[in-house]
Amino acid sequence: MKKIFVVLSLVGFIILFSACSKEEIRLEVFNPEAFAFHIGEEWELNASAQVRGFEQFEEDKSFSIKLSYYVNLLTPSGELFEEVDYGMIDKTNNNKVLDTPLEIQMILDDSFEQGDYILQIFVTDDHSGQMDSTHVKFNLSD
Repeated sequence: MKKIFVVLSLVGFIILFSACSKEEIRLEVFNPEAFAFHIGEEWELNASAQVRGFEQFEEDKSFSIKLSYYVNLLTPSGELFEEVDYGMIDKTNNNKVLDTPLEIQMILDDSFEQGDYILQIFVTDDHSGQMDSTHVKFNLSD
């Protein structure tokens, strides 16, 4: 009888502990978009994505976000250009935010062939160390 009580108590404790534990927040990069348009001899590439699940530190009634990112470009012929763009989102807000935009803009010269490209976006939450990535296809054509 004591064994059943101990086992039931242990199971109850595990259920109670898991129900009260804090939900894990996972960094997520989502909703990527990209398009390019011809401007003379070059292409202007505009891309964006949303980022959520980042850690926010509160200090003096404001919340800070610190995200680092870099971008790789995969050409139609399979050539990979690494870290063609990189940067940081370092914001302070009066309130907690659910997500934040990531915007990328770059110029591709006329050496880039027409065709289907893949833009790979890698984001790191500098507060928590979590990383996530996404990719988006776009086309260079007249």
